[in-house]
Amino acid sequence: MKVLSISGFVLSILSFITGIYLQFVLVPAAESLEDSLNTGFSDEMTSMMLYAAHEAKVNTGMNLVIAGGLALLLCSIPAFKTKNKLAITGGLLSLVALIIGLMHGTHMFS
Repeated sequence: MKVLSISGFVLSILSFITGIYLQFVLVPAAESLEDSLNTGFSDEMTSMMLYAAHEAKVNTGMNLVIAGGLALLLCSIPAFKTKNKLAITGGLLSLVALIIGLMHGTHMFS
């Protein structure tokens, strides 16, 4: 159980950091490019950059759904069986990462 909790915790930390990067770096960049496209001061390069930023945002969100779900699964088993605090913390972090991934990787919250 200790190996499951440690591996789930490490995966949840990585997915949580990626979720924070998605939320505070990639999403504002895509919104900024979309705003510049809507104001009319754009060219073909701006629309290509918007497409690339949107694609990076969605792909990172989909990867977060997979990594956050796997980390949640890995952490929930030892959390329920042995009440391991490391597994509970990893489960909470992976749940946050999973929700961020669902927000931006799918159209569940749009």
